[in-house]
Amino acid sequence: MDTGRHNGYTLAETIISLLVFSLLTALLSPIFQLLSMDNRNQELSIHQLFHFLSDELSYNDLKTVTNTQITFQSPDGDIISIEKYGTTIRRQVGGRGHETLLTGVRDVEFTISNNLLVIKITDQGGSEYEKLLQAYSSSYP
Repeated sequence: MDTGRHNGYTLAETIISLLVFSLLTALLSPIFQLLSMDNRNQELSIHQLFHFLSDELSYNDLKTVTNTQITFQSPDGDIISIEKYGTTIRRQVGGRGHETLLTGVRDVEFTISNNLLVIKITDQGGSEYEKLLQAYSSSYP
């Protein structure tokens, strides 16, 4: 009778390996979903900014549009500016303080064309977003 040790896998080792593999496979899907939520949150933040800018346009007079800044005049006479500052887009009223509207911005471009305010935003991940908003004021250049 051969009493030597045979090299190979036992049934128990195979079952344990399959169990570990199936657990890892089951956990990978939620992990990938958590990793992709950052992109979704950034996209929602950008769409929220577009909605905010639409409200600014409807409540205030558009005064100037430059490549990285737009300014409004409120009915109270305050000057409101929205501009790119580093990797953020911020809002200032009367040149005092600021409120951060969006972070993680690589590039922003504001242009006016045919009474439409064109807003193009590129985030740190390289995704590009564009929105056209009706400009109600005729006082911009």
